[in-house]
Amino acid sequence: MKRYVAILLTGIITCTLSGCGSVSYPDMTKDAVALKMGEFVDPKDHDARYGTIEYEGRTYIGYGTLAKTFAQEDIDQCVGYIVMDENSASATDPNDKSRRVYTFVGDTNHDYLMDRDISTTLMNQPYVWRAIDTQGTDAPTFDYIESLEYAYWN
Repeated sequence: MKRYVAILLTGIITCTLSGCGSVSYPDMTKDAVALKMGEFVDPKDHDARYGTIEYEGRTYIGYGTLAKTFAQEDIDQCVGYIVMDENSASATDPNDKSRRVYTFVGDTNHDYLMDRDISTTLMNQPYVWRAIDTQGTDAPTFDYIESLEYAYWN
C-alpha cells in the first residue's frame, strides 16, 4: 500500500512541477495597446470607487475571477497591457508590460476582459473586468467567470 501511495504522490508532484493542467496564455499581438488605470465613482453611491481600464472606447471595472472550469480554449488573444501609474503601489518600472489583458472566445462584443500578471506564477489568479455599459443588460456571463459580487453589479 505504501508503494502505491508513493507512486501516486510522485505522479502528483511531477504533474504539478511540469505545469500539467496549466493554461498557456498567448503572446501580445503587434497591435497591443497600453491600457491606463483610472477611477470610476458609482453615480448611485459616491463612496463606491472602482479602478478602471479603457479599451476600444469602453470603460471596464472589476467584475470577478475565473472558475476552475476555465480552459486555454476560452482565451481569444492578448490585446494589450495595463500601465501602472506612479501612484500605484506596484509600480516599479513604467515600461513594465507584464500585466497582460486578454479577450475571450465567444465574447464578440468584448463585454469582458481578463488581466493576468505574467511575471509571476505562484498565487496568480487572473482578474476579470466588465464593461460598465453592460450594467442592467442581458450581457451573457460565461460559466468560467465567477462574480466577486461588487455592489455596482448587483
